[in-house]
Amino acid sequence: MVKSAWVSTALALILTLPSVGLFMGILQATANLIVGVAVGFALHFVLLSLSAKISSALSRLFED
Repeated sequence: MVKSAWVSTALALILTLPSVGLFMGILQATANLIVGVAVGFALHFVLLSLSAKISSALSRLFED
């Protein structure tokens, strides 16, 4: 149960933080909301498509 919580939390952070960081970075650097949203959205769905592989890697990492 604890392993599942750690894997879920780590997966959620991996899926959201890079997208939000890239969105905020592009927004601050260029002041272009549309480009920031498009790049952040695209990165989020690329990471989402890899979530099964990321989850299995995290499960192996958090094994007892």
